[in-house]
Amino acid sequence: MDLSGRIIERAIANGGSVTSAEAQALGASREWLARRANDGWLERMGHSIYVLPGADSLWTATLAAACHRLGAVVSHESAAEIHRMPGLRRGLLVVSVPIRRSNRYPGLVVHQKTDLSVEQLITERGLPVTTPARTIIDMAQVLGPKRLAKLVDGTVAQGLTSYEVLLTLFDHLARRGKPGTKSLRAVLKDRGAVPASPTTVLEERMFELMERSGLPTPTVQFSAPWLAATNGRVDFAYPEQRLVIEGDSRRWHQLADAFLTDRERDNLAQLAGWRVLRFTWWDIEERPKYVVSLIRQALSSAGNGGEV
Repeated sequence: MDLSGRIIERAIANGGSVTSAEAQALGASREWLARRANDGWLERMGHSIYVLPGADSLWTATLAAACHRLGAVVSHESAAEIHRMPGLRRGLLVVSVPIRRSNRYPGLVVHQKTDLSVEQLITERGLPVTTPARTIIDMAQVLGPKRLAKLVDGTVAQGLTSYEVLLTLFDHLARRGKPGTKSLRAVLKDRGAVPASPTTVLEERMFELMERSGLPTPTVQFSAPWLAATNGRVDFAYPEQRLVIEGDSRRWHQLADAFLTDRERDNLAQLAGWRVLRFTWWDIEERPKYVVSLIRQALSSAGNGGEV
């Protein structure tokens, strides 16, 4: 296959675009790329991205290329535009990637997210895009209360999501200190949707210890698939590493029923292929290094993406 064919093949694989670095790796010189752009064989976008003429659009093609290169998903303003959600700027290029992956791509804003799951994604225009509900939660981090309220109400009015769906996802993802949590909680409360308290005091101490120690941010109040029949949740989870972290309250576990229930839950997790680490209040307060060390070991042993 000649050089032109290789460039076309790579651009098609990327969704219609190719970076200058990719083209040069295939054998194209800067001068060759400049000539092809002048001839109209390629369209230049920015200083290092080229798009095939006839691609869906420069905007969509660039998002597709970034998703392909980074393993990213379309999010924030870009997801809102794809969903035609009201009241936000158009034409922005924004994606999200899992933590510790490359977070640079020419002309794009790249966020890092550790709590994205497949349930929060949908395919639109051939691209992986955050759902309307997840997009609102992401936008809560960057919008003021009034604009956030308009976004929520407008999106619900268009039938793209509902207050109930948004509340369920919010209750799943909310945690103390997460940007936008306070603002979105207030919006939902004003509309009669009252989130449950996301953490106990023990869980707050546990989260603070993990955050302070530089561990990857876990998903809080994770909806465990093996507990789906009971809508059960676990305190913290690292879904990619299939690891659960639970806090055992001394007062709560004076009750024999609760002790037995937790062991049943742990057995179900094991059968589903997940590991469970349990820590008591005494562990967290008196031997925090032990807690952090054990979590690090569990993440590292999980392999890809779990090294800390």
